[in-house]
Amino acid sequence: MARYLGLMLSCILFSCLLISACGNACAQAALEVKGNLALADPLIGPLDSEPALLLAQKAIEEPVTATEKTGELGSSRQVEKSPAKAFLFSGMVPGSGELYVGAKRGYIFLGVEAVAWASSYFLRESGNKKEEEFEDFADRHWAFPAIGSEYNGSVYTAQRDSLMQYFYVHNKQHYYEDIGKQPFCMPGWDSTVNLESYLDMRDNSNWLLKNSNYAMMAAVVNHVVSAVDALRLARNYNASLGHGMKLNLKLKTNPHSMGIIMVASRKF
Repeated sequence: MARYLGLMLSCILFSCLLISACGNACAQAALEVKGNLALADPLIGPLDSEPALLLAQKAIEEPVTATEKTGELGSSRQVEKSPAKAFLFSGMVPGSGELYVGAKRGYIFLGVEAVAWASSYFLRESGNKKEEEFEDFADRHWAFPAIGSEYNGSVYTAQRDSLMQYFYVHNKQHYYEDIGKQPFCMPGWDSTVNLESYLDMRDNSNWLLKNSNYAMMAAVVNHVVSAVDALRLARNYNASLGHGMKLNLKLKTNPHSMGIIMVASRKF
């Protein structure tokens, strides 16, 4: 009997020692993981901090400025160029819309504009000067013919004289045109040589004035072409930024948990 009691006491003592050792080991393990154990979700992070998805959403909603820096290299984010502004700028000043987008060919449109307006101005000034010259020349070498004068079967009548007198007072352009081309006005010239000189001077003036108008038309066309070109460049520039919806997977780590989050982003 005493033998069985001793064996039982030995088993009880061994069990106590085993439980004590296991308890110490579990307590030690609990102490080792206590610093890193926290209630967390792999997607939204620890419950006692702001969810990572909300932080990502806030980052997406924040406006991006032209000077905002991103990434380790510190590169500037590019923003869209307004096609409407580019069109309006070049419509007012050719080339300015292209320069707004960043295209150096805007200087070409600016140069064409300057040349067109300068050419139109100088051509018109030269034409007006030539016009004054041939009018002064006609006043010195042409006079109203005598009634009944004839040239190649065309007679200078009293009625035609009255008409020419009216043009001289009220319509100078018509007057100087008729004395150079109407047959009944030819007897009024003092010589055929002077008539030919007058016609050459008048043709030269008309050529200068006509090309002045062409230069002005070129300036107008330059406005239209530059405006359309700036609009197209702005649209192409915005398309090159790759705007659209993007899905990115990011590894989220913190001292309490680790997880993967999915961020949907779009450039505006």
